[in-house]
Amino acid sequence: MRGGLVLREALDTSGVIDAMTSHLNDSRDPLRVSHSLALQLRITVLQRAMGWSNLTYTQVLRHDPLWRLACSDARGLTPLETAHPSQATLSRLITCLSRPDNLDTVHEGLLRLAIWRLNSLPTVTSYTNDTPVTLDIDGLPIEVFGHQGGSAYNGYAGTRIYSPLIASIAETGDIVGGLLREGNAGSAENADTWIPHLVQRLMEGMNRDVDQFRVRLDAGFTDGETLSALDAGDIAYLGRLKSNQTLVRSALSQAPAWATTGKPQGVVP
Repeated sequence: MRGGLVLREALDTSGVIDAMTSHLNDSRDPLRVSHSLALQLRITVLQRAMGWSNLTYTQVLRHDPLWRLACSDARGLTPLETAHPSQATLSRLITCLSRPDNLDTVHEGLLRLAIWRLNSLPTVTSYTNDTPVTLDIDGLPIEVFGHQGGSAYNGYAGTRIYSPLIASIAETGDIVGGLLREGNAGSAENADTWIPHLVQRLMEGMNRDVDQFRVRLDAGFTDGETLSALDAGDIAYLGRLKSNQTLVRSALSQAPAWATTGKPQGVVP
């Protein structure tokens, strides 16, 4: 549990909680608010960072003194005398964060936290400002077991899913963005606008030029629109192409004879 205090220090140093609370739209009646938005955000973020992704753990954690100190708005021993939010309160926070007018702030908070960590890495690892940044783009199908809004049957997955995209830094594993999409979205849908935006924000936050970034793509993203958008932004990329008979024939026509027979010259069969 002491790790929660260290993570709290990181959150405070990054400034991400303050930035989010100043931009989130909180529809609660101020006269009836018992727990600040900042407190609830800290609890939600720290629970997941500590491995408690399920809100059912909230009831147990809210009685732990170290946990209360790690999440509280107040200093000293005051947090030990005040109640912490219940599971129901945090569930309402998730609903608040998922509203369209708050989603951009949530995405920006994740990106801000990742940029802060990446800019801090030279002091603790061999990662330097000269290290190229590789942005990995992956689909992350999430199976659902009902008819939740936004979910849909996906023929490729063979089940009902959400179909978000996830972007991470290959060199460090930091997740820098996610794009929520309906379950029947195409593999590369919206990637042509989302990826250049992420690269631009990373350039601004890390004070780097575009030639220090490269994007790594699966075959599902090497469509004309996505690649054209990356070319237009002078963003370097590496992508796996789907099977293409024209390219196969071209490669075979230029290959040495032994490459097609499997018998290199000078090798006795």
